[in-house]
Amino acid sequence: MNLQGKVALITGGGTGIGRAIAYRMAKEGASVVIIGRRAEKLQESAASHPGISYMIADVLKSADISQVLDDIDKRFGRLDIVVNNAGIAPITPIEGINMADYDRTFALNVRAVIDVTSQSIPYLKKSKGNIVNITSGLVTNPMPMNCVYTASKAAVLSMTETWAKELAPHGIRVNSVAAGATRTPLYDKLGLTIEETKDYEAAVKKNIPLGRYAEPEEIAGAVAFIASDDARYATGAHWRIDGGFGM
Repeated sequence: MNLQGKVALITGGGTGIGRAIAYRMAKEGASVVIIGRRAEKLQESAASHPGISYMIADVLKSADISQVLDDIDKRFGRLDIVVNNAGIAPITPIEGINMADYDRTFALNVRAVIDVTSQSIPYLKKSKGNIVNITSGLVTNPMPMNCVYTASKAAVLSMTETWAKELAPHGIRVNSVAAGATRTPLYDKLGLTIEETKDYEAAVKKNIPLGRYAEPEEIAGAVAFIASDDARYATGAHWRIDGGFGM
């Protein structure tokens, strides 16, 4: 139980990769708090393990983040791990970019990561904890129609490396996991037709040496390891869990 006694906060923990990370960390002994906007999904995720609890919060609202951190501190008296997982992945050709979609993507994928991280630092300084940011294999191997999403995740990678240097003197580790194409509900929200979805999936698989999508559990295992003391000498690292896509 490599995370025994640790307290972890996971954004976007109601579905997909976030849900899998929450379950794996709880199974490894951590007390896990997941946050998101949809109570039903959070409840389903929390029901998978007694070590998971949830709070309804919008990471785009600074006051919500502050309240969550205050509640965690009052309940557990510590915070050891922050996993910045919440995000969206619009697929749009550059000539069809909707600037409202751009604004929302950068708000959720970048601004929220900065806000959650910034507000978490005082708690992580006390525990000498760590941060795991979820990026994408597209950061090192871009594909057409993903410019906004890829740019937002490239920003997260840059922040990861910067924060790793900035926070090392405080004993805080910061790493990122480049999650490859993963079978999650995220792909149901791309706004593509059935045929477009099939074509997109075929193109993705063609570019993955292992020839398949990842399962959420395969990403979760890597995140749990990186957040554990087994990886206590790792910081500023970008772990590619992408079936070879980023090579």
